Amino acid sequence: MKKSLALFLLLPILLLSSGCSLWPSLKKISVQTVEAKRIIPLQNSPRPVDMNNMHFWIVTEQNFEEFKTKFTKKNGSFLFYSISVRDYENLALNMAEIKRYIEQQKEIIVYYENAITFQQTGEKPEKKLKEIKK
Repeated sequence: MKKSLALFLLLPILLLSSGCSLWPSLKKISVQTVEAKRIIPLQNSPRPVDMNNMHFWIVTEQNFEEFKTKFTKKNGSFLFYSISVRDYENLALNMAEIKRYIEQQKEIIVYYENAITFQQTGEKPEKKLKEIKK
């Protein structure tokens, strides 16, 4: 019984100490870095902005009754929005700011399009902004 107990204790110690040496040798793996060229397609430009017409009426105390008659005749009800001269100036400044932002975004887009074209074809990028097709 002592011999079998010693054998049961010796067998796990023997297996653990030998580790993976009983298995056949593993294949060596070699890792290589290969640079792959990515082809990034250029996207079409979005369609241009299609703005709706707006009508502005200049209303003063002298032409208010005439404006009220024409406005009610044309629109059916007498409901309108008014804006002060200062607020109209702010509206114009905000529109100019939006225009500036859009122009800068277009420049960034053209920069990246030129960089991608140069990277893929080797041709030098254009110096000026290309026009968006309508």
